[in-house]
Amino acid sequence: MEFIIYGIIFIMGTVFGSFFTLATYRIPLGLDIFIKSSFCPNCQNQLKGRDLIPVLSYVFLGGKCRYCGKKIGPRYIILELLSGVVFLLFAISLKADIFHLDMKVIMHFTFFVLYFVCLFIISGIEKEKGTIQKSVLLFGIISALAYMIYACIIDGAVIYTYIITLIRNYIFAYYRYSISGKEI
Repeated sequence: MEFIIYGIIFIMGTVFGSFFTLATYRIPLGLDIFIKSSFCPNCQNQLKGRDLIPVLSYVFLGGKCRYCGKKIGPRYIILELLSGVVFLLFAISLKADIFHLDMKVIMHFTFFVLYFVCLFIISGIEKEKGTIQKSVLLFGIISALAYMIYACIIDGAVIYTYIITLIRNYIFAYYRYSISGKEI
């Protein structure tokens, strides 16, 4: 029975991986990431549902666009698979199973997903464009603050350790980019 929930979590991870590639492409261009349908960046053709199945569409289409035949970079399938594996490993580390799924596990997994979304989108945009989008960074900070509040109220954690970690990470990112001459 655990196989079923882990399979669902892996598939959910690949769907998020597909979203990460979309967000990494669209956010720096100022395009909508939720409402506008997916399209081929080369021929601008709107993709159909059969073109959007994570991993499988890439494999069945031979890594090419169905409409223009242009090669699709391997980063799409790599990110989808990597996301699926990371989601799966995190679920296994939480010992998530269908019979003992409690609110604490669900909340930890939810905050992990928020953190993971922010981390992958920031990393992807930074790799592609060499910058960090302030809107994504703000989303990450708000998610981290929400987790800190949750951890302090529900888990009884001491908040100063989270605050120190958040400040340290922000200073590190700011220092790294100020040395390189890039803007955050």
